[in-house]
Amino acid sequence: MKYKMIYFDLDNTILDFNKAEKYALKKIFEHLNLEFEDKYISIYKPINEKWWKLFSERKFPKEVITIERFREFFKELKIELEDYETISKLYLKNLSNAAFFIEGAEELLHNLKSKGFRMAIITNGVEFVQQNRFKLGKLDRFFEFILTSEKVGKPKPEPDIFFFAEKISKVSLSNSIYIGDNIETDYEGAKRANIDFILFDPEDKFNIDCKKAKSYKELYKMLINE
Repeated sequence: MKYKMIYFDLDNTILDFNKAEKYALKKIFEHLNLEFEDKYISIYKPINEKWWKLFSERKFPKEVITIERFREFFKELKIELEDYETISKLYLKNLSNAAFFIEGAEELLHNLKSKGFRMAIITNGVEFVQQNRFKLGKLDRFFEFILTSEKVGKPKPEPDIFFFAEKISKVSLSNSIYIGDNIETDYEGAKRANIDFILFDPEDKFNIDCKKAKSYKELYKMLINE
């Protein structure tokens, strides 16, 4: 067994963030007594990604981006609200209550656990949201811990979160591997930390020179054959 520690990203690697995101957005519209339309997802998503990119570039703190994304989103919908901070808190509360596995993820984790692999989660995101989703999904069945960028103080692709995880697990990064779906945060972060990386890319979106897995079955084979 080459790797003594396997680290996973959480959203869209293990848990279905797209489904959770839609759930939380719909709850906002219910609160506002407004009709939700599926097309709002395609409007919100790039706005949200833009603000999280600004966060990962350390241009704005989490407290700013979690509010400003909704100010921009509702402006795009031509809906004027008085209190975007309350909307942001409501969204995060509902997001923290949405833990949906990607199909096949639980089976993968069961199989890796049965082989004796040690595993943990390394994720950007809001601490209380990710911790609550970790509990809801009963992810402690598989993972020793979850480590968020908020707890560490710096988001991926900054490498600090990997060094922090190394101290917790007491396993050298040279004997570890990280698996994630995002090339800007996961791939770049792993490169900066000098940890082996596999890109989970089921839709084959990225043409990039690194190890890639298009399915959990392929990922499992790659890990056990190392």
